[in-house]
Amino acid sequence: MSVISQSAFPPNEFWDFSIRVYGDADVAEACLLLQERHDVNVNVLLFCCWVAAGGRGVFEDGELDRALETVADWRQDVVLALRRARRYLKGSIGTAPRHLADQIRRVVKETEIHAEHIEQLMLADTMTRPATGSFGDDGQADDARANVAVYLDRLNVKLKEDEQAALDTILTQAFPPRTNAAPVTG
Repeated sequence: MSVISQSAFPPNEFWDFSIRVYGDADVAEACLLLQERHDVNVNVLLFCCWVAAGGRGVFEDGELDRALETVADWRQDVVLALRRARRYLKGSIGTAPRHLADQIRRVVKETEIHAEHIEQLMLADTMTRPATGSFGDDGQADDARANVAVYLDRLNVKLKEDEQAALDTILTQAFPPRTNAAPVTG
């Protein structure tokens, strides 16, 4: 039983881009590593890449801040609350029947994915500059690196070697024809 049908969501290029990139198991692992270690919002990380991938280049004044502000309450009050509930249900649940808690956890996980989908719609709506539609250029990979660096700077994150490798995994999947580029410094 699905909580919300995927067909209830409007088509969205950012969501489609994210599914393509995050659908790679190595990317999912890399994103989760950055999320766990530095509280990186994976949706915002992918947003940084999507903005560049669409040919919009690097963030202009205020664009990232506006996006972060737009989703801040939703992330805190909905996405992270669902994540905490899902993690709790995965662990020790006291005397609650495990099989019932596991069923609830599956529903919460699906609801969390839907909440993240809504967050992506919110992020996409903040980008008012039109895409050029020229996906896949090496310059776009460099723009994505610059966007990610701005985001990591906002979080005051300095990547360690293994974290830089994780970010490279994400960017390689997002920009397959990408050539060697300078590491993100953040």
